[in-house]
Amino acid sequence: MILEAVNRLVWGVPTLLLILGAGIYFTIQTRFAQFRFFPRALKLFFAKLGNKEKSNGVSSFQALCTALAATVGTGNLVGVAGAIAIGGPGAVFWMWICALLGMVTKFAEATLAVRYRTREHGEYLGGPMYMIENGLGRRWHWLACLYSFFGIFAAFGVGNATQINAVIDSLNTIKISWGGCETTQGNLLMGLVMAVLVGITLLGGAGRIGKVASVLIPFVAGGYVLLGIGVL
Repeated sequence: MILEAVNRLVWGVPTLLLILGAGIYFTIQTRFAQFRFFPRALKLFFAKLGNKEKSNGVSSFQALCTALAATVGTGNLVGVAGAIAIGGPGAVFWMWICALLGMVTKFAEATLAVRYRTREHGEYLGGPMYMIENGLGRRWHWLACLYSFFGIFAAFGVGNATQINAVIDSLNTIKISWGGCETTQGNLLMGLVMAVLVGITLLGGAGRIGKVASVLIPFVAGGYVLLGIGVL
């Protein structure tokens, strides 16, 4: 009951209105940047796709794969399927609307992240916490700390827990179809193995994350497209 109440508060109507409102605001302020800059974005993307030059230890292709790693997964698979199951096919229409507005929101976020990033020990550090501290001034330092604090819990609950649960659930489905059964020990073992692999990747910094993503994501994205075509 408590989790349901928190979920309604966090993902209720006020939050959705704020998300859509921010998208509309940025769209007007940037004069529809998501449409004006889209051809240029595609041109730059294909021009830099084969560029081996690295920034902060990550090439353009590795940076793309790292971004896709957070996109092709829980959001596009579990999230979309869940939305259609709960709200019907009409949910897809509102996903399109949110996507069009979300493009300019992401554009503004990325622009501010580059503008207010800092360089420490030869590496760039950025994100909303730096945008708040460096963009809004020292008096908003508490808000940056608050964002970081809640970000720690969100990293476990919103990202890791959901995705690991989806992976283990899929593997258990395969095991059951092959005549096996789901066990607590098996689930724990799979979770620990994934935690170790993710830990090794993260401890290598941005360079190792980019390398791992550049190897895995092309197969993931290709499989995603093929399965999508198969469903259609």
